[in-house]
Amino acid sequence: MTDTVFILGAGYSYAAGIPLLSGFVERMWQFAIRRSNGDKPLTQEDIEIFNAAIKIRDELDSYHGRAMFDDRNIEDILSILSFNMLGGARRDKEKIAAMNRAIARTIDLCCTVEHPGVNKEGRNSLNESGPQLYRDFWSCIFSAAARGKKIPTIITFNYDLVLERSLHQHLIGANYNNFDKRFPATRIALNYNYDHAPRSEFEIVYTRYNSHSARGMSEIDGTILKSVEPNERAHTLEVDILKLHGSLNFARRKENEASSFPHAITKSIAEPFILPPIFNKMTNGAPTAMWQSGLEKLREAKNIVIVGYSLPQTDIYMQYFLKAALGPNLNLNKIFVFDPVLFCENEHGEAMRRRYESCFAPQLRPRIEFRPDCTNISNNVKHGTADHFVQLLHKNRGELIF
Repeated sequence: MTDTVFILGAGYSYAAGIPLLSGFVERMWQFAIRRSNGDKPLTQEDIEIFNAAIKIRDELDSYHGRAMFDDRNIEDILSILSFNMLGGARRDKEKIAAMNRAIARTIDLCCTVEHPGVNKEGRNSLNESGPQLYRDFWSCIFSAAARGKKIPTIITFNYDLVLERSLHQHLIGANYNNFDKRFPATRIALNYNYDHAPRSEFEIVYTRYNSHSARGMSEIDGTILKSVEPNERAHTLEVDILKLHGSLNFARRKENEASSFPHAITKSIAEPFILPPIFNKMTNGAPTAMWQSGLEKLREAKNIVIVGYSLPQTDIYMQYFLKAALGPNLNLNKIFVFDPVLFCENEHGEAMRRRYESCFAPQLRPRIEFRPDCTNISNNVKHGTADHFVQLLHKNRGELIF
C-alpha cells in the first residue's frame, strides 16, 4: 500500500532542458538544419533521423488546405498519422516509428542530467550535471523514509531518464558515509512494472575514494551502487516508477533486455518502447500491467501531488483515467497541483482549474490545492515549477508526503 503518489508531467523535466510537447518539432527542425547540438556536431545517423522527421512534417503541409492542425505540434502530427494508419496507409506506421526515433533522440540530446550508470570503488564517481533540484528531490524522498514515511509511488508521463540519472547522481558520491550520514536501508530496488524492464536491485556500498582538486589529492567518504540479486532478508527500499507512456530505457522485446538492464538503467537504447503522444493510449500497445498498477496506487493514495501536467483538454483519456482511479478512493486527503499557469490571474489559469475540478465531485474540490504554499520559498524560484515543488518537499516535510 502507498500513502502518496507523485504524478510528473513534462513540466517536471523542463528544467533539465527537455522541451515541452509544443516545442519538440522546433527542436527537431533546429537539429536538422544546424546539424549540431550546441557546439557538438551530430552524428550522421542523428542527422538522418531528424531529416526524416522534418520530411514527414513537410508531407502533411498539403492538409492545411482542408484541415486545421498545428504542424509545429508533435501531438497533432502523430494523431493524424495514427488515423491514416487506421485508414489503411501502411507507410504511416513507419512514419510514426520514424517520429518516435526523433522524439527519443531530441530528449536524449537536450537532457542536461547525465550519468553513465557505472561506478568504481576507490575512484571519485561524483556526477552533478544538470540542475540540483533533481538530486534534491531524491534527498527529500530518502530523508522522509529515514523518518518512517512510506516511499511515494512515482507515476510519470515522461520518456526521459531524469529520474534514473539523478537517482544515480545522488547515490553515487559523497551524500552518505558509513558514520553519521547513512542511507536509510542497505539496498534500493527500482520497479517499473513493465514486462521487459525487470526489477533492478542495488546494494549501497560505503567506500573511500580519492578526490583531486586544486589543493591536491584527498580522500573522501561516499557510496557506490552494486547490482545484486534480490534478497528477501535484506533491508530494501522499494521505489516504484511507473512510466505509463514508455521510456528511453525500455526494450520493446525480451531479447533486448540484456543490453539495457539491470546495469545501465541510466542509458537510452536504440529502439526504445515509447507510446506516441496521441489521443488513444491503450490501442497502441500500452503495457496493461503498468497502467493497472498505476490505477491501484491512485486508488490507495491519501495524498496526490501533480507536477508539470496541465491536464490538456485534448487528453480525454487521462481525464477518464483519473476519474476511474480516484472515484473508488475513500481515503483521499488532498491533491496538490504544481503548475506556473495556476498562479496567473488569466483565462489560462482559470481554464486549467476548471479542467481539474471537472474530474472530481463538488465535495472533493475544496481539497485541491491549486496554489501550494509559497512561504519560505526562495525569491528566485518561480511558483508552480518543479523547483517550487522540491523546495516545498524539503521545507514542509509533513505536508506533501502523507
